[in-house]
Amino acid sequence: MGFISATLGRFSPRHRTLDQWTPIYAQLVAAQDICDKTRANRRSYIRRITEALGTRTIGAIRPHEIATLIATISSDHPQLAVRVLVEARTLFNAALENGWVDANPAMPVRKPIIKISRERLSLKQWQDIHDYADCCSPPWVSRMMALALVTGQRRGDLRKMRFSDVWDGHLHIEQEKTKARVAIPLTLRLDEVGLSVLDVVEACRGYARLDGDSFLLRKTTGDMLSPASMSWRFEQAREGALPPHKGVGTPPSLHECRSLAERLYREQGVNTMLLLGHTRQSMTDLYNKNRGKANPSDKWKSVPLPGAAHKLPVAFDSDTLSQNLKERP
Repeated sequence: MGFISATLGRFSPRHRTLDQWTPIYAQLVAAQDICDKTRANRRSYIRRITEALGTRTIGAIRPHEIATLIATISSDHPQLAVRVLVEARTLFNAALENGWVDANPAMPVRKPIIKISRERLSLKQWQDIHDYADCCSPPWVSRMMALALVTGQRRGDLRKMRFSDVWDGHLHIEQEKTKARVAIPLTLRLDEVGLSVLDVVEACRGYARLDGDSFLLRKTTGDMLSPASMSWRFEQAREGALPPHKGVGTPPSLHECRSLAERLYREQGVNTMLLLGHTRQSMTDLYNKNRGKANPSDKWKSVPLPGAAHKLPVAFDSDTLSQNLKERP
């Protein structure tokens, strides 16, 4: 600890080091209502900041020092650099609110430009991958793809869905990442594939053992799926269904089903910000960017009437799921 922080720092926080502030900030982060994975990620971002600037007097840190740190990270990991910069801005904002600094040195620093590397998933690609999974993968894989597309939810939320989450005519989801609570009507129907939420939920009943309050997506033993297995099985079906990837970016992942759902449902007039569980429309709009993919359909689209409901059967035979997709218009 330097002379200034050891002397003046006793009377003014501005003369203390960043290392003295970060334990206080870490407690503020730990108290937030965020998932464990997000909390662990943020700890790693804080560690990168303190490793570079921890011994510096917090009130003397300048924007160019933050910019140098971000540029160093960005040379190899631009997306990580953006996250570290966001954390730095939040860290110094908290310090500003608590009287440790007079200004936030991270605010003037520009975010690194990130070249989008992952390609969007087209409806045709989704259909081909689904058909391949239906014939050549474990039975939960094609159902996972249908559930991902019709609900628009993340991988972590798909794996946690249980039959007990279906009540009062809705599928209820408390999102793992944001804690948003989304109730999706069972009558919600994705017209492009001719499937409703009820269709897909019912298709999840008969393919594996049901023990009490079972997961919609499960192993043949009834156990919960692992996130890695879900992604790997999707990639395996994608590689089997599609020609070798020759695009500039990486081939679409399971998460791209969420973006495809947003684009298709928005064309139907569905409030996709609520469906995806976002708090800002700007975040939903990022999912709507097709990154060069053609529009899913060139046919005329009729505007849905407000309050119109789709009539659904009382029961649904799970074997009908693939048949519906093969007979789609």
